[in-house]
Amino acid sequence: MPRFSSVFGFMVTAFALLTCGTALAATKPQVNFRVILFKQEMTVHQNGSYTNTIERIIQPLTMAGVQSQSQMSIEYPANFAQVHIIHAYTENSSGTKYPVSPKAIYTQSSSGALSAPFLSDGRIKSVVFPNVAPGDTLHIRYHIHYDHAYLPGIYALSTLLAPNIPVTKAQIILNTMASQKIIGGQQGKVWQQSSPISVDGRNRLSYNAHLQKISYPPLGSPALSQYAPLAVLTTASTWKQVAQAYNQIAAPALRETPELRKTAETVTAGTSGIQAVKALYHWMQKNIHSISINYSNAGFTPPLANATLQRGVGDSNANTILLCALLRAVHIQAEPALISTSARFRTYPAVDPFAFGHFIVYLPSYGLFLDPTSRYAGVHSLPLQDANRPVLITGSAPKMMRTPGPDLSVPLIEKHTQLLLHANGDLQEKSTEIRRGYAAQEVRSALIGSKGRMLMKELRNNFYKQGNLGELQSIAFQNRKDLDKPLGLKTIAQEENVFIPGKKIAMMMPTDTSIARPLELFTADANRATPSLVKPTYLNSVITLRLPNHYHPAYLPQNNSLHTSIGNYSIHYALVGDILTIQQKLWLPHFIVSAQDYPQLHQLAIASSSNSRAGLLLLKNH
Repeated sequence: MPRFSSVFGFMVTAFALLTCGTALAATKPQVNFRVILFKQEMTVHQNGSYTNTIERIIQPLTMAGVQSQSQMSIEYPANFAQVHIIHAYTENSSGTKYPVSPKAIYTQSSSGALSAPFLSDGRIKSVVFPNVAPGDTLHIRYHIHYDHAYLPGIYALSTLLAPNIPVTKAQIILNTMASQKIIGGQQGKVWQQSSPISVDGRNRLSYNAHLQKISYPPLGSPALSQYAPLAVLTTASTWKQVAQAYNQIAAPALRETPELRKTAETVTAGTSGIQAVKALYHWMQKNIHSISINYSNAGFTPPLANATLQRGVGDSNANTILLCALLRAVHIQAEPALISTSARFRTYPAVDPFAFGHFIVYLPSYGLFLDPTSRYAGVHSLPLQDANRPVLITGSAPKMMRTPGPDLSVPLIEKHTQLLLHANGDLQEKSTEIRRGYAAQEVRSALIGSKGRMLMKELRNNFYKQGNLGELQSIAFQNRKDLDKPLGLKTIAQEENVFIPGKKIAMMMPTDTSIARPLELFTADANRATPSLVKPTYLNSVITLRLPNHYHPAYLPQNNSLHTSIGNYSIHYALVGDILTIQQKLWLPHFIVSAQDYPQLHQLAIASSSNSRAGLLLLKNH
């Protein structure tokens, strides 16, 4: 039986995230290794430097565990840190130890340092263990000495336990001078804080944990830091201190120069206000290339805005500083903001600068956030990976707040499809689709980035993958390069011999199958023990089918409307004369659905999936 589905259905994809390093499967995965000991102790010195001492004992349990764990990598910023291996060896079941040869310890530049050495001096020290077999234990102890803190006066360390890796003992310890107070915070009940100790003019605080009862996060789970056991030790009592420390190192980079002012005035061309914001933001997107940098290897100190302008390339920190400097040059207040692009929507339980790994721009006068590393975002629409996250505003009025989520006051995807079913069995489809926000960014990334070639190819491939034997005759776009306007797509498709004329015609009901795709991951399991990650979505699809002359449907499927606390789904069928109208809507306002609310998400997934497979039987009039 022919199946009707959207030509553009491939654009709406499920938003799934693998949350840890081992592969997830439908059946219970095998445990490939266990952590016998993970211990990290940070000692802050009188001169402001500090030393991390890390000890690990890991036992591979399978050959896959041997392959993944027999080489350990230590990443560090070589411009202000040094690594010293104290010991490293393999110990077999009989107690024989095989030390790591100095020749099996390699140092190389990180990928960020190779691609942009002016931004990072990151190094990776790789330790290759000898004679490793399942059941052996791998022992390593090393120091990393840092000449100074990443941010002035702030020392912090945190450890997250992956729920699918058994841990016999984990411990983090922070030692500081007596003048520095230590603050601890934890997520979950696995970590246990010790009593603080003050002796010989120093303070000490630690957390201990073990995790023997393991679980396996299913596909569609958020980042581990959203829900897994997490412990933080820090010398900062408020996030404001992090913002103020960043201000100290960023101030020189933000200084205005004649070249910055001239560029800003040329780009804005006499405009002001939001028009100037748009001009500078879109100029940055087109003219300043973005690369990814790991700030644990690079530090948080940004390069001078003028240097980034001259190079035409920067990471999110550098490009944020440049956009702020350009906006300030035309008297628009703009502040750098720290954010994490992982699927985490809650703040850390205590202050750790490495809760953030990305920078964006905040415009307080307009209440806007801009991501200069995002090539296809409009001024009023953040990329999805920046939306609804905790964000730390720096500048003169530092504060922790939250970025806005996608605007769901109107549909993100609104589609109207006209189907004309001829009596000879041919079908014509005319479709108009309007995309807003991140849904428009998804298409523009293919449309602009490849001048449309990849998109056209994918559209045609998708058309034929659906089993269509006809032809995608035309594709047209509206506002394809205007990032601040909705993107329009129009298609015309023709398919021959959809059915063989007769007294009865059986086929699949013409429904937009793409509406079920955001929920595909949640159809199998009726219950979950962990939170689930979904895309905030508002989809509206209206299909009108003109029936062949002298035919009528034997029946219509039942209308379905499901309203829950986490979202709504509905489908409605109506027949007026020879026009059959099917309207389908899906509204999901949240990123995170708790384990308690998950059954409602499962209900929505089942409803949207089952209605995409309804049958249609046409009978010929007497």
